[in-house]
Amino acid sequence: MKNNLYISQEDLPLFDLPQIFAASNTWFEAGMKDVVATFDLIVRDMPPNRNFLLFGGLDEIIKGVLSWTYSKEDVKYLLEAGVVTPKFADYLKNFKFSGSIKAMKEGSVFFPGEPVIRITAPLIEANLITMFVINALTGNTLFLSKIIRSVIASKPKDCLGVAGLRANSFEAALKCARASYIAGAIGGNSVPAVAKKLGIPLIQPLTVAYHAVIKSFPTELEAMKTMSNLYKGKISLMIDTYDFEQGIKNAIIVAKELKEKDISLYGIMIDSGNLYERSVKAREMLDKEDLNDVKITIASNLDEYKIKELNEKSIPADAFLIATEAIAVPDAPKLETVYKLAKMKLGDKITYCAKFSHGKESYPGDKQVFRVFENGIMKEDIIGLENENLGEQLLIDIIKDGKLVYELPTIEKIKEFVKNQIWQLPKELLDIKKTSKYNVEISKNLELLFNKVKLEHSN
Repeated sequence: MKNNLYISQEDLPLFDLPQIFAASNTWFEAGMKDVVATFDLIVRDMPPNRNFLLFGGLDEIIKGVLSWTYSKEDVKYLLEAGVVTPKFADYLKNFKFSGSIKAMKEGSVFFPGEPVIRITAPLIEANLITMFVINALTGNTLFLSKIIRSVIASKPKDCLGVAGLRANSFEAALKCARASYIAGAIGGNSVPAVAKKLGIPLIQPLTVAYHAVIKSFPTELEAMKTMSNLYKGKISLMIDTYDFEQGIKNAIIVAKELKEKDISLYGIMIDSGNLYERSVKAREMLDKEDLNDVKITIASNLDEYKIKELNEKSIPADAFLIATEAIAVPDAPKLETVYKLAKMKLGDKITYCAKFSHGKESYPGDKQVFRVFENGIMKEDIIGLENENLGEQLLIDIIKDGKLVYELPTIEKIKEFVKNQIWQLPKELLDIKKTSKYNVEISKNLELLFNKVKLEHSN
């Protein structure tokens, strides 16, 4: 049975704000359908507790924009609701994105104020996708920028996750699982879904004998033995369902029995109590029985701050499992993403557009983001005009005149790109506990254009 509460990719063109349709309808009726506009997609402010952001959502945006159409039923619905006029309804029936998009590569490090995506298209077209592009960037970037912090804090140990159990929707679970994989977190309960959806080779994820499994058997030991034998040791045994020390003893019995069959038990998992003290105790008991290769994974509402603190105490654990804190992003749950009109063109006439409100300025013209390096490390970014040469250009051609001209990278390549980006960050930006500001400048030419437009409006 189909559940009509779920929004699918086909629903996206209607999943938007009425005023967006109203604006496009107004421009159409005012004879402005041939005006070509340039919009910038920007994150206005740095969220608290962040030193940098990682751009997520380009793949979704590209596929969404290129498949954007309005069905007869969509148009009929809008027309009957009085949102569009009959003439504009006819326009929507044949809608197809014909514009061009420049963007940073997915996984790029970026900072507030920088155009992450630049869209040049007929004004009406560029406006109709407003909510979609904002939404796609916001969700994916929030997850990616949060999870990478736990990955950094976990080093040199592994970061595992993220499971979708605590997500507030299936879409959030999928996007968070994708971001988790790209950021370098290993495994996670959502791996099969992500693998199927995104074409990742499905490798059997680590199986966990979690509390429901333990409690479903007459004894803890029987549960551990049954599942460990079934999965030939590729399993992590939760040891704190009942008594913690007895749980370790039972895991040791299982590990020794497997060892006699030349099978290694992967590990144990601790998700309650004092994680540091329990990890020390578990490691001592395992090593005493010559089970040095049995790994310890810890969980229990971990985030980058707790992981960093435990690592600084040299906790004898091998991996940290993140879940709730990563998928809820409680320390910085919002992103001020805006989509700003920067230029309009009709024939040879160009109108530059800017916003002058203090703290919410937006700059005019076709902009580019230039990155300057020093000894392979990022030194500063400069937001300038497209025709300037101020460093490495971050915005590259993705779509030209409605055609994809960019080879979409595999998720593996995006993952590798993110890893390389992190190596290029200044050391202070990698500090989880301290906030540091990276230098982002406005070029002199862009500043001159901004002041010129401001003067024209003041007159």
